[in-house]
Amino acid sequence: MKGKQSDLFTEISSSSRRRLQSFAECAAAIDGLFQDAVRHEGNTAFTSYIEFARRMSNLSVYNAMLVRIQRPGAAAVATEKKWNSIQRHVRPGAIPIVVLRPFGPVSFLYEVADTDGFPLPGEDANPFVARGEMHEVEWGHLLKHHREKNAIRIEERNFGALLAGNARNLQAKPSLVPDVAQTEWLVQLNQNHTIPTRFATLAHELGHIFCGHCGPDPKGRWPDRSSLPYEVHETEAEAVAYLAASRRGLDVASMEYLSELIKKVDFRQVSLYAIFEAANRVETRMSEG
Repeated sequence: MKGKQSDLFTEISSSSRRRLQSFAECAAAIDGLFQDAVRHEGNTAFTSYIEFARRMSNLSVYNAMLVRIQRPGAAAVATEKKWNSIQRHVRPGAIPIVVLRPFGPVSFLYEVADTDGFPLPGEDANPFVARGEMHEVEWGHLLKHHREKNAIRIEERNFGALLAGNARNLQAKPSLVPDVAQTEWLVQLNQNHTIPTRFATLAHELGHIFCGHCGPDPKGRWPDRSSLPYEVHETEAEAVAYLAASRRGLDVASMEYLSELIKKVDFRQVSLYAIFEAANRVETRMSEG
């Protein structure tokens, strides 16, 4: 009897050790990704992960985390069968999001930006969306100019529908793109958006850079205005996007977004000169391209 108890204790201990080892391995992998996000996004990465898990209430918390890691900015995810049931189809070549399936290996989900078809409620109210015509050639010239003349690395990434883009100061965080020389700024855009929407997003992110929200220009063209409140940053950048896109003949929802922002803004901190100068840089670069 004593021998059986000893064997049982050994079995339980072995099982516990395996579980602890599994926990440690998963923690190392997930927390490593989280710490990487903190390095890139700052402390807001924490609330971003938590809020994302809350919003994706149709998934388990763990699967919501897997979606957030694979597709930042995801608005809605579902299986191909589910999208088909609401008259939307998955685009050819769309990359699936891999999640765990109950009592099975994995399941494949697709984000709304991976689909086309019947409009979703509220889709037209998306402030990121711009409508109009802009051809690939003009878009390519614009990107080429900013890459070559303004030392801006521009990446088009597979983001979810709610993440249009972002801007980073590579001088402050060279580890983001360690292999690229002579690059001072990083702008990432959502490759799933149309060219007009990507242009409006680029104008917004360039607005952040040219208004000094990401830090000073090494050549002295704009000062460091990074310490201003978030609402001021967003108001100025969105004003730049609105001017650049609407003067280009694109239809944008920026004015509605601005109307909400300005309710919280202290206009003594807003620089109309910085907005006009930044918009002029976007327009000038576009025409010169």
